[in-house]
Amino acid sequence: MSFTFELSPDLAEYGRAVRDWAVAEVRPHARQADTAKRPPENLRAILDTAPVPLGRLDVPDAEPFPKFEEGTWVTKLVWAEALAYGDIWVQPTMGGGLGHLPVASMGTSEQRRRWYEPAVAGGGLTLAFALTEPGFGSDTSLVATTAVQDGDSWVLNGSKIYCTGGATADFITVFATVDKSLGPRGISAFVVPQDTPGLVIVKRNEEKLGIRSWVTSALGFEDCRIPLENRLGWDENGPADDEDLAGGQSGALGALSQNRPTMSAMAIGIAQASLDTATELLRERRAGFTVQRWSAIESELARMNAVLERSRKVNLQAQWVADKAADDRLLPAIAKAYGPPNTERVIRRSMQLLGPEGQSTDLLLEKWYRDCKIMDIFEGSGQVQRLIVARGLVGRAAG
Repeated sequence: MSFTFELSPDLAEYGRAVRDWAVAEVRPHARQADTAKRPPENLRAILDTAPVPLGRLDVPDAEPFPKFEEGTWVTKLVWAEALAYGDIWVQPTMGGGLGHLPVASMGTSEQRRRWYEPAVAGGGLTLAFALTEPGFGSDTSLVATTAVQDGDSWVLNGSKIYCTGGATADFITVFATVDKSLGPRGISAFVVPQDTPGLVIVKRNEEKLGIRSWVTSALGFEDCRIPLENRLGWDENGPADDEDLAGGQSGALGALSQNRPTMSAMAIGIAQASLDTATELLRERRAGFTVQRWSAIESELARMNAVLERSRKVNLQAQWVADKAADDRLLPAIAKAYGPPNTERVIRRSMQLLGPEGQSTDLLLEKWYRDCKIMDIFEGSGQVQRLIVARGLVGRAAG
């Protein structure tokens, strides 16, 4: 059975408004943000020019994220793609992130009140998400950061890398193992305030291929001591057994799963911008092509647009299910496995069709290609997503 989905006129119009604004106000700062490795100094003034609400969480009393009949997760897809069409630098400047999501699934009611609710209400409270370590990327069961109980405290030791917002967030949700012999079941999450002694910002912003303006930090934990109740699912007396909470490795992966189609949507926005740029320039040069060559180019452009539209449909299906409150990790994995690698191919081919100019910094395509690559790696690499899909279809025997 094929999945068909048409956005409501209101949500479609919202997406167009965000996209037009992003092209006019965000894209002109794209090269500067990439070169300087930070957002523009006047980013708040730029965001204030938006003609529609952006769901900003970086300032108090901002207009809330708009609600449409499709639901929150589908709306976020439209929002993410439209913003990325302008440029990717703007996404993390509005607050949010991932660190609060484990609190929602793994935290007690008191912990949700303390950390999750303020994070989604706006006003600037942010939680970073610290999972990846130097010794592993995709295999989260290899978490080596340790948490040892010492009286009424937990003591954390270890290191994390590529923690988005790690140097700037108010709190950091850190995944650590409390018992290595338990493997994935021994992993838990701990909320660490930014000013905690023993938390070391090793690198504020790491050197990386793309998304250079995004603050991704390397962190160290050196006898970093936090209260017992800062372990998600615990209070000051120990485990909160009276609440139905996710835990261990599944809690981390559950938080990532929710956001994977959104990552794919960002990649689609970048790829569509690249394809549209290439299409416009190629049409300006149409007179220089033979009839046969131009026909081949048009056919290739159409196929690439079809790939991006197919990616959108896959994303929409995943988040439509999420908005129905269904717990499904297969569809987000399909979205993440299909979208980013195909959008990378679209950008690469757009660059090739333009010849030497496609690789030049005079255009943004080479930057967008670098930005897009990370979308296939962040929050679960494409290889891991394909493994999840295989297991979902044929069982654990898939690998």
